[in-house]
Amino acid sequence: MKNYLFNIIALILFFIAGFGCTKKDVVIPKFDENNSFKIAREIVAFGDRPSGSAGNFSQIEYIYELAGKYSAYCRKQSFSENTSAGTIKFVNIEAVIPGRSKEFLVIGCHFDTKRMPGNIEFQGANDGASGVAVALEIIRAIKQSGIQPYYSLHFVFFDGEECIEEYSATDGLFGSRYYAKQMAAAGINKNCRGVIILDMVGDKDLSVTLPSGTSDLMMKNITSAAAKHGLSDYFGKYHQDILDDHYPFQKLGIPVIDIIDFNFGPQNSFWHTSADNLNAISKKSLKIIGIVTLEMILNGKY
Repeated sequence: MKNYLFNIIALILFFIAGFGCTKKDVVIPKFDENNSFKIAREIVAFGDRPSGSAGNFSQIEYIYELAGKYSAYCRKQSFSENTSAGTIKFVNIEAVIPGRSKEFLVIGCHFDTKRMPGNIEFQGANDGASGVAVALEIIRAIKQSGIQPYYSLHFVFFDGEECIEEYSATDGLFGSRYYAKQMAAAGINKNCRGVIILDMVGDKDLSVTLPSGTSDLMMKNITSAAAKHGLSDYFGKYHQDILDDHYPFQKLGIPVIDIIDFNFGPQNSFWHTSADNLNAISKKSLKIIGIVTLEMILNGKY
């Protein structure tokens, strides 16, 4: 009888210890800001990258191949839509790092650039390349570290975030709307614990403006992550919501956060102008966002 009780107690303690291990924080891997900036520079070198363009298709192959090189499981999600600019082929890229749980987080960013009128030289170093550069470096950092995250991580590179004419139910957010719709159709949205969007995160004068629509859960996670690394001064709340790739997931009832610095240049004067170039972004800013995002996805509570 004594041996029986001892075995029961030992089994209970084993399960308690195992449960504690799944929730124990890990030391986040080093984020290489030099590699992240290199990625941004190589993306910018493709030139104009609006959806459906040659530059866009070239960077799709670049993102897909680099994520695969970093050992993520990659797939392309292609679809076409009729727009005011004609029928456009869009291609999302999903790069997955399997976790210990079937539940997952989506870490999203868009790679297309705005269609610009006239002869404006628009590099989209911040609005397009910066989020991609951070996401790809995070994939490399996690895979190289050997860390297996608790939640599976679905890095999704969205095509068609930029609208052709004006944001509406049928214009703009093409990639994220399609991905969210497919998630819901497959019934896997119930396993999605949260969506983190990275957009315009490279600004040299970094001041993240978290939209008012940020879920309470996500706000707690980013506040905790930034404080842990002494980076709270770079994050603040915006007075209104922002329409971005988080929105289709928010409509599904999933906790969302849009990590965005929507004050790019004096009074946001660099946004969608030739001033959005490599000189306007910095390695330091990419690293700040990388560190906080790594902390959120590896140690966040969802």
